[in-house]
Amino acid sequence: MTAALAGRLRQRIRIEEPLVEPDSSGGPGNRWRKLGDWWAEVRPVEGLAQSTVTGDTRVTARRWRVLARAGMPARLGLRLLWRGLDLRVVGVELDPAEPDRILVIAEEFGS
Repeated sequence: MTAALAGRLRQRIRIEEPLVEPDSSGGPGNRWRKLGDWWAEVRPVEGLAQSTVTGDTRVTARRWRVLARAGMPARLGLRLLWRGLDLRVVGVELDPAEPDRILVIAEEFGS
């Protein structure tokens, strides 16, 4: 990892994965298991917000770019907790030219 990358990773994020176990009524559970805390750079992604229409209201989910060291667990379905936001991983990019880092695109959930 280059010193330049290390200086950019100033935000602490928590990574969690869903537990696959039914709740007391037999439905899907809503529990998460911590995978770890990581240092990252978190920035908003301009122009990648997803909009949906519910009734007569348009709801837009903001997307975030999360840069971290290679080795951070990152796959679809994981949850990132950062500054009180619940972010869901919607994309993961690995660049062979920069093997020391991983780029994750995450979307705000439940806002």
